[in-house]
Amino acid sequence: MARKKKKGPTLDDYEWDEMPDADMAGADGGEVERIALRDFCIPEKAEAFCHTYRPASEDTPGAEAFDDARLRLVFKAQVCGLGDPLAIYMGMLKAEGFRMEMSRVTGEPCIYAVRRRP
Repeated sequence: MARKKKKGPTLDDYEWDEMPDADMAGADGGEVERIALRDFCIPEKAEAFCHTYRPASEDTPGAEAFDDARLRLVFKAQVCGLGDPLAIYMGMLKAEGFRMEMSRVTGEPCIYAVRRRP
C-alpha cells in the first residue's frame, strides 16, 4: 500500500514582498556593505612571500615548486562562494615577477621560487 506524502508549506504560502532582501538588509533593517572576494585576501601575505622568495625557473639550483595546492596552503586561499582568492594572490605575485610555468617533472603548472638569503 502506498503512503501519502505530507504536504508542507510551499513558496506560495509566503508573502515575499513583505520580507527584507537578505543580501541588502542587516539585522536591524539597515543597509549592509557587499562583501567582495578581495575582502578575504591579505596583501601582507603576498608581501611576506616576496620578501622570503625570489622568482626562479625550474632549472635554477635550489628552486622550490609551488603548485596550486602548496600555494593554497601558504596563503590559506580556499575557494569560497565568492570565487577563488588564489587568483588575487597570483595577480600580486605576478606584479613582483613570479610566473606560472609547466613543470617538466609533474606536468602541472607551478611557480618556481628560491629562498632569499637572510
